[in-house]
Amino acid sequence: MGFLDEMQASLDRTAADANRALQVNRIKSQMNDALKRRQQLAGQLGASLYEATKDNAELRQGREELFDGIAAIDNERAQLQAQIDELERQAQAAAYASAFIDCPFCHNRLQQSSMFCSGCGKSMAEIQAELARQAQAAPVPVDAQVAPADGAATCPSCGAPIQAGHAFCMNCGHKLA
Repeated sequence: MGFLDEMQASLDRTAADANRALQVNRIKSQMNDALKRRQQLAGQLGASLYEATKDNAELRQGREELFDGIAAIDNERAQLQAQIDELERQAQAAAYASAFIDCPFCHNRLQQSSMFCSGCGKSMAEIQAELARQAQAAPVPVDAQVAPADGAATCPSCGAPIQAGHAFCMNCGHKLA
């Protein structure tokens, strides 16, 4: 029985050691969380103190480099935010432009999902047909045309080269046979 008792005692010590190590790891994790919260609060305190003291020459004395560095970063952030704002404005304008069309009959701006033009009353089918007709009738700039290779297929409407398997001309939109 002595051997089994020694084994049991050894297992109990190992379990106790593992339990203590687990508790130490939990406490260290709690300490890390507390340190992170402290750093966040210290950052908030620093930011609030900066705002309260940035215009006070007496409190700035000896810390000019820090104050000037923060001001420079604030200016940089403002410039970057202006760039973001401009890109977002451009994205909104592009989305607006793609969601709306101008009626080719009365030039009223309407949503592509509209059933009729609110300016002239034409149906969306008539509007789309007229837009397609105008697109086909629009001359293709000479520098945009690509000469077809010898024996290559060309669009019967505009003469642009077409690739086998295409259902429409990529230049004028003509439906191919």
